[in-house]
Amino acid sequence: MAAHSLIVPLEVTDVHRVRLKWASRYSQQELAQVVNEAPGLSQWLPRTGEYLIAGRWRHRDEVVVILEVTTGPNTVRLIDHLAEAAAAQGKRLIVMHEQHERRSPLFYADAGMRLLEEILVYEAVIFSLPQMVARLRFERVTGDDPFVMGELLELDHQAFSWLWWNSEDEFSEYLRDPRVDIYLGRDQHGVPVSYVGITRMRGWGHLDRLAVAPAYQGLGYGRESLEWAVQVLGSRGARRVALSTQARNARSRRMYERFGFRRAPSFDYDIYGRWLGEPVLLD
Repeated sequence: MAAHSLIVPLEVTDVHRVRLKWASRYSQQELAQVVNEAPGLSQWLPRTGEYLIAGRWRHRDEVVVILEVTTGPNTVRLIDHLAEAAAAQGKRLIVMHEQHERRSPLFYADAGMRLLEEILVYEAVIFSLPQMVARLRFERVTGDDPFVMGELLELDHQAFSWLWWNSEDEFSEYLRDPRVDIYLGRDQHGVPVSYVGITRMRGWGHLDRLAVAPAYQGLGYGRESLEWAVQVLGSRGARRVALSTQARNARSRRMYERFGFRRAPSFDYDIYGRWLGEPVLLD
């Protein structure tokens, strides 16, 4: 292959040579951090300057996310090289989402990717909630207690499909954000039933996660956990709350809509994926 078309892994020592595109969400320092945390995944063509930035999806070792890729004649080749490098490292899946940049379905087909999830965004204005009969006791998770973190991780993996599992590293990173809170809901016997993760912004909040253990689903604990999360955000100055959920998750969509959340379709996005081996069932 001609030297001018040679794609190589991006090394930390080469980051200063990368000319990030004008709309890049990364600084060179941030790019160096990504490359350092996920070695061998980001790719580039030194001759043309085209590049692909890749990292760990939800801080998980088995899933790779394409964070940014230049548009050019070698875009698909960059993705193919990433797939080879990721497969050699034992990764199972490459994902790419459209939160920040939208591409045509043909692009994903050429890159060997298929649609995995359609994500719908909802918003609601904070309003006074009636006093509920609380069955759960919500305790704030700090990350300091390994046993509680183990309970949280187990509940998370029971409640969500494989793609959406949080890793221990993801929870740890998430809890480092001072705007973030996680609350674990326990029943009268102390059994973990649900958890919520929320982020407080100026004047608004985001419900990042809401999970109910499968054995307790359909009993109203999701609604109770949602009310708790909204009340906490409202008490801290939020005037509206946003959240997202999968289009195929009809139960969650009904709960949010009955609560008063309304669709914000301009913020919807899709997630595409390229399996590097046997696909995992995502239902």
